[in-house]
Amino acid sequence: MEAKSIRLKTIKAVWDTLTIKEPLPDYLRATRKITSSSDVYRLFRYLCHETKEHFVTLHLDTKNKIVCVDQVSVGSLNASVVHPREVLKTALLSSAAAIVLIHNHPSGDPEPSCEDTLLTTRLKECCELLGIRCLDHVIVCSDEYVSFADRGLI
Repeated sequence: MEAKSIRLKTIKAVWDTLTIKEPLPDYLRATRKITSSSDVYRLFRYLCHETKEHFVTLHLDTKNKIVCVDQVSVGSLNASVVHPREVLKTALLSSAAAIVLIHNHPSGDPEPSCEDTLLTTRLKECCELLGIRCLDHVIVCSDEYVSFADRGLI
């Protein structure tokens, strides 16, 4: 009986470690629903001031309300290492029905690179395997952004 109790406590400790505990910031909680790429840009344009590439995922429920935000990676001046496993781990733990991919281009040019396009395709395929919708990939810069969904690329 004691071994079973220890095992359950261990499982609970591991689960607590994996469970997302960070409350959403007020500005995200106030956003009722994500309806467009401009909503995403409005929430994440603060990334344009960063000097390194930041890759963030926005997790949504079935009604496109924000469940959580995950900073997946902080890279260098012009690159960020992103692995599908890291992107989807938090999406699964948060029970997200959909995700939006967001990253900045410190160069100020929001045009997607070949790597951005390949990563988006790969992440979308991985999401489909898990039943999670990948709604958009938004690249933010100072006064503008590029949305893969708006361009019909996702």
